Amino acid sequence: MLCRVNWHLLSWFYFTNWHGTSERESPVWRHCISKLRGGLGPQRAPEGIPLLDAASLDYLFAQGQNDFQKGLAVVRCPQSEAEQHEIENECLGMAVLAITHYAMTRAIPLSTASNEISYKRFIPEKLNRQIKQRNILTRLRINNVFKNFLNEFNSRTVQDSNITLYDLKIKYLSTLEGLTRGLGREMLEPRALVVTQEVETNGELSHGPESSLAMEVQVTGTTGISYRRKPPNNTLILKEKNKSKKNKFEGKQTKKKDASEGWVTFCDFHEITHIVIKESTVTIFRQDNKKMEVQLEFKGEALAFAALVDGYFRLTVDAHHYLCTEVAPSSVVQNLQNCCHGPICTEYANQKLRQEGNEEGTYVLRWSCTDYHYIIMTVVCSELDLCESRQVRQYKNFQIEVGSEGFRLYGTETYRSSLRELLDHLSGQNLRTDNLRFQLSRCCPPQPREVSNLLVVTKDRVLVPQTTLQESQLSFHRILKEEIMQGEHLGLGTRTNIYAGVLKVKSEEDAGYYPSQELKVVLKVLGSGHRDISLAFFETASMMRQVSHKHIALLYGVCVRHLENIMVEEFVQLGPLDVFMRRQHSPLSTPWKFQVAKQLASALSYLEDKKLVHGFVCTKNILLARDGVDSEGGPFIKLSDPGIPITVLTREECVDRIPWIAPECVKDSANLSVAADKWGFGTTLWEICYDGEVPLKDKKLTEKERFYAAECQLATPDCKELAELMTHCMTFDPRKRPFFRAIVRDIDTLEEQNPSIKPVPTLEVDPTVFEKRFLKKIRDLGEGHFGKVELCRYDPRGDRTGELVAVKSLKPENREEQSSNLWCEIGILKELYHHNIVKYKGICQEEGGRAIKLIMEYLPAGSLKEYLPRNKSQTSLKTLLSYAVQICQGMDYLGSRNYIHRDLAARNVLVENESTVKIGDFGLTKSIKDNEGYYTVKDDLDSPVFWYAPECLVHCKFYLASDVWSFGVTMYELLTYCDSAISPMTVFLKMIGPTQGQMTVTRLVKALEEGKRLPRPESCPGTVYELMRKCWESTPDRRITFKSLIDEFTRMLANNSL
Repeated sequence: MLCRVNWHLLSWFYFTNWHGTSERESPVWRHCISKLRGGLGPQRAPEGIPLLDAASLDYLFAQGQNDFQKGLAVVRCPQSEAEQHEIENECLGMAVLAITHYAMTRAIPLSTASNEISYKRFIPEKLNRQIKQRNILTRLRINNVFKNFLNEFNSRTVQDSNITLYDLKIKYLSTLEGLTRGLGREMLEPRALVVTQEVETNGELSHGPESSLAMEVQVTGTTGISYRRKPPNNTLILKEKNKSKKNKFEGKQTKKKDASEGWVTFCDFHEITHIVIKESTVTIFRQDNKKMEVQLEFKGEALAFAALVDGYFRLTVDAHHYLCTEVAPSSVVQNLQNCCHGPICTEYANQKLRQEGNEEGTYVLRWSCTDYHYIIMTVVCSELDLCESRQVRQYKNFQIEVGSEGFRLYGTETYRSSLRELLDHLSGQNLRTDNLRFQLSRCCPPQPREVSNLLVVTKDRVLVPQTTLQESQLSFHRILKEEIMQGEHLGLGTRTNIYAGVLKVKSEEDAGYYPSQELKVVLKVLGSGHRDISLAFFETASMMRQVSHKHIALLYGVCVRHLENIMVEEFVQLGPLDVFMRRQHSPLSTPWKFQVAKQLASALSYLEDKKLVHGFVCTKNILLARDGVDSEGGPFIKLSDPGIPITVLTREECVDRIPWIAPECVKDSANLSVAADKWGFGTTLWEICYDGEVPLKDKKLTEKERFYAAECQLATPDCKELAELMTHCMTFDPRKRPFFRAIVRDIDTLEEQNPSIKPVPTLEVDPTVFEKRFLKKIRDLGEGHFGKVELCRYDPRGDRTGELVAVKSLKPENREEQSSNLWCEIGILKELYHHNIVKYKGICQEEGGRAIKLIMEYLPAGSLKEYLPRNKSQTSLKTLLSYAVQICQGMDYLGSRNYIHRDLAARNVLVENESTVKIGDFGLTKSIKDNEGYYTVKDDLDSPVFWYAPECLVHCKFYLASDVWSFGVTMYELLTYCDSAISPMTVFLKMIGPTQGQMTVTRLVKALEEGKRLPRPESCPGTVYELMRKCWESTPDRRITFKSLIDEFTRMLANNSL
């Protein structure tokens, strides 16, 4: 025996007034590209794209008819006999619309429709049963009235006004909204409902309904989630039959108000951060950490409720995010893993590529809007515009076919098992289309709260967060200097001093009759010496003034006191989190750490939604209001301000912040974005896991910079899921870092697993250790008495994409004798970090550590001694003086670290590009003792005597001023363009006559004591030569300093006084 099964697939998500016919509610649209661009010029932009296409409208119309007739869409309860009669007439009117639609679709003449089709098939079954119970005369009257009305509607309204099937469906569904109760809203009756609010003092405070009360929860697409106490089931009391029109009108006006009585809004969908399901209980978390716990009858109902809220969230807030892992659609999860969008239309794909920089080869992946077996790849290509004879950007679309065999580019034969595998295959090839050739370079994944045609909007909701204030719109409360009292000094910030303080606050209403209230505050004082960064200081204050979140410290305002600028911020009792964690005698519990991480993530999620960037997320900028170690409430943290923005910090200060600062911001501080906060959160999570341990604490600046250059990662905890979260936050591609909403959600999931975290981290990979097998020699760069320098490619991947490096090593015969000197050079280079000093990258050990290689950055233009003769015609005097300034800056930095170079010469100044030079070769560099001010040479192996000052030649003593003498000789080399015919050695040998060995030094010393110096080069201005002569003063104390040289050369360049 065969059994027939009918499947009814229902549309679950509904938005009232999606048709826009009701004036009492906001219309509902899909977002359109013209609103994203700010309108269509002088013409008014359309509100948006219609919510439903033709096929969806047909589907909804069929569902509406079925629900109306079967009683699934319940007709509203009448409050009087008159209203009961009114509802019956509206139901018969619905039947008129349905019959007309039925007749038109089946080509039944409208004139005969009333005779061929019974209205009873198109009204609610309950109403049909009620009509059958009435006497025959009443039934005949209803039948005749209905036929007359149907005929009149078809002849006058439909035919005269050219009513279409579309019009009938819209009218039917819009009328259905007013006629029924509960259409477009889901109602639940939970077993228990509790709403709690996290508070700073005692943990959680319940301020919602008592769990013992009978409650109702309502979810609608236009208002979000609300709840109320279940109203008593009152018996309908029919009013008197005779009611005036006035009473009827008043009844209609109050109907909506009566229906909504008692409802309390919990949240709209954009306020939700995540959802947690435990057995049959669903917990919905708001951004302010308020939460609603809904206990339902069974797990399936809980999953359905969570899926409903999750679906509305994706329709109204973020189409590419899910609130709960357990109900996440597999398609959304796979799309995020593949960096693929949903079915966004072509206009949005093109707009996204423009926003991402419009670089050739960048592409967007999106599912087709029309054929669900294809993924569209929209790629930026360059095409020659024949009219303007220039390259213009074009957007080309390619289809990726998705089938049971896998994924393949349409038009090719080979399938790949995954989309990622296919893209990896395509990225290494030249692709062609319409006589264009290009390579795929970078995928643009979905971003948080990205607007597109996938999102539903109303006038009542702001889809795109407000843009942040511009510099000219800085806003903060001004505090008078008389209103603050400065207390004890608490410490130093970045270019600020931090003090305890008191803020006097007066009520505007007390008219001075009562004393002002005194609040404990923290004063962050930017001194008068840093007025050049006052604007950046005010930008931080303005950003903090825009936020209001329980886990972000409150900024009261800014005070200008004389020449000082002061940020007045909330005082948080227990101070910085890192200090507190390191003070604990025993490791903090895993739940404690997860609570801190969740609170921090919720604060950063709030900032992300407002499109605000913190800029320096770390445990020392997290303040602890409640420790919660022994109490039930747990910890309560507040994120403090970031201090001075990285946009005004020096490169050294930025590198020092590694690994909290994101890699893209080290390259260029202008890259500061919300993605940088995600990187900072990953590092801060590492600190929290390891009880405030400082990552990379023993690394020098050069080693920290190398850590990023080699794309190394901090050693992660043993817990796989926690390690993955950190790794995702700290991926080197900022576009692939997760949304903070996803981070909050994943932390909650991790907390359920209660992973064990070792209190001591394992050591991270050292990026300054190079493996010998990956060093591929290209050519020799230079050779000396004891060692040589080679150009190598460090290529651990074996694909010839590794970086070029300069490798310095000792000759085999000099290893034992010179090994300590090379180690000394390595130690010095690790200590140095300056933009005019060659960068140390690391070391390579071989033969069990007996042999060592020094790895440095490679500068392809070579030394000034090689570069200047080749490029004399392109190198002006102004450029030479610019080189001089840079050399002086590097040497001044070297001296500030108590090092003397001892071998400053053009051969040891390397050219990075035509505008930048760097000092290299620190083989003879020595450290001087602070109390002596000089270094005594004990082994004169290969001294560059013609660059040395007299005290070096006579007494073998080297002062900081000795390097100034060498700079004067180097300056001579620059101004002669390193011409070997008039080099320092050639000129001095002519001056002292033919000689050799120690006699050379003796005669050279005598010539210098007689006042003989290198002559003024032909192209050298007199003012410049005067500075060179000041470098060659016989007594070290009388020589000009590098600082003074910098000032003098800078003044010359600025005044063009050459």
